[in-house]
Amino acid sequence: MSENQMREVHLPPGAGASAQQRLADVKSKVTEQVMRAVKDTEKQIDKEIQALDNLNKSDLESIRRKRMIEMKKRAEKMSEWRLKGHGTYTEIQDQKDWFEEVKKNERTICLFYRNTTNASDKYTQILDKHLGQLAVKHMETRFIKINAEKSPFLAKRLNIVLLPTILCTKDNYTHDRIEGFDPLGGTDSFSTQTLRARLGQKGNIDYDPLVDKPIQEKELYTTTKSNKSGKAIYESRLAQLGDDDDWDDISD
Repeated sequence: MSENQMREVHLPPGAGASAQQRLADVKSKVTEQVMRAVKDTEKQIDKEIQALDNLNKSDLESIRRKRMIEMKKRAEKMSEWRLKGHGTYTEIQDQKDWFEEVKKNERTICLFYRNTTNASDKYTQILDKHLGQLAVKHMETRFIKINAEKSPFLAKRLNIVLLPTILCTKDNYTHDRIEGFDPLGGTDSFSTQTLRARLGQKGNIDYDPLVDKPIQEKELYTTTKSNKSGKAIYESRLAQLGDDDDWDDISD
């Protein structure tokens, strides 16, 4: 190979820098970008702190007025709810009452039950205890109960085939249901907090487990020998009536 050819394959100046040097250059640029981002964030925080420090009497008064308006609206809503029976757990007599409750309340939680046997009566009492406590705590939702076997037409239309069933409505639509105790752990010794969390999952009540304090339990029931699984809960004779109608919309 000639001398001229050898000069042609020489690397350009600086191309012989080590890999370590190139890596160091990259790290330096990344560090510079991170520091720039941190400084920008600090500037934004400083601006917000300065804005808070510069709040004058007029600004504070404006914040206070907004807060007072919010509190007033909440108080008015609470008053409206109380007039509609919110804060209580009420037994209604028939399907007409049920329709009225559903149509005049944004959200309802209704226990469909029967008490024709000692066991079914016990399960009703368990849910009565829990729902009664929740009704007081969650004013935003109307809590009611109805004897399903005394309202067969309603139970058929709503496809109530297991008792007890908790049926929830929202804006005139059936929204959620809890059939028996399986969704609550498969036992009749579940806590009020367990039922509260289950109802909160679907927005039947306003509930944030990270914010709302647990409800203090008054007493717990234990599973009976006759129903160790807690599942049963009884299949209603109403199931024989059929469920061929889709009746999710109850606005009519």
